[in-house]
Amino acid sequence: MRSTTVLLAIASLAATVLAHGGEDHGAASSPCLTNPANATCSTYTFDTAALNKDVDAICSVSSFLPGCSLSTSCRADPSLPQSQCHPLTVLATLCTAPEDKNLTATSCATSYNAYCGATSVIPQCKNQTAFPGLPSGKIVTGTVYSICLDMPGMKGCSICPAPDATGYSKCDEVKAWSDLCLDMPDMSQCPPFNAMCKNTAFGPFCDASYKAPVNNGTAPGGNGTASPSPSTPTPTGGSGNGSGAMALTSSLSMTAVLTVVVAGISSMVL
Repeated sequence: MRSTTVLLAIASLAATVLAHGGEDHGAASSPCLTNPANATCSTYTFDTAALNKDVDAICSVSSFLPGCSLSTSCRADPSLPQSQCHPLTVLATLCTAPEDKNLTATSCATSYNAYCGATSVIPQCKNQTAFPGLPSGKIVTGTVYSICLDMPGMKGCSICPAPDATGYSKCDEVKAWSDLCLDMPDMSQCPPFNAMCKNTAFGPFCDASYKAPVNNGTAPGGNGTASPSPSTPTPTGGSGNGSGAMALTSSLSMTAVLTVVVAGISSMVL
């Protein structure tokens, strides 16, 4: 009877390990995500996979926003500079566009605005700011619509329909804006685009000959849709937590040990 009780206890423990194996709760438990003004957060480093999830929470609903086009371009081409493509830069681009707050406010309140507010001491919040010169979706929509009212025969005008009742065109707005202003940069609506490209030289937006690499391990999104988040977890610094891969390895090792123990006790009981 005693051996049977031990066997049942160990089997239950093994099931628990299997149920939770591989989960990395380090980022979620960091106090810097809820109290970023704490002095200890001055060495904190964000988990990029978690930031990508924050971006996807917005882009899964509002894929036409410029920040989502930025996310798609960056995930399709890992060689693009991190100064423009870090997930925190993408999230900042989405969350700091004032004209788009009606679409982003709910998600940003629990993500970027929570841990990168004015009192935050997390260094990346100061270093990875919004993409310079990339306007809000509302402004890009208005610019494209204005150009296409003036010159409806331009090729880029076929990308987007007229804005709907929300004031947005449900399309890859940045693609349309880019195509139109690269085609005729002297149009009166294009100085903001020209200035952005002069300052950033960002290939996907500013170079008509740019093509994203093929078979780079990520699936490029289309029409402004955010690409799937990278599957490789990134360790979170400043919080003393191990990576998801280490947690998974540890859990699998423990499971293997428990399996051997259970098998041994089973033979004794039988």
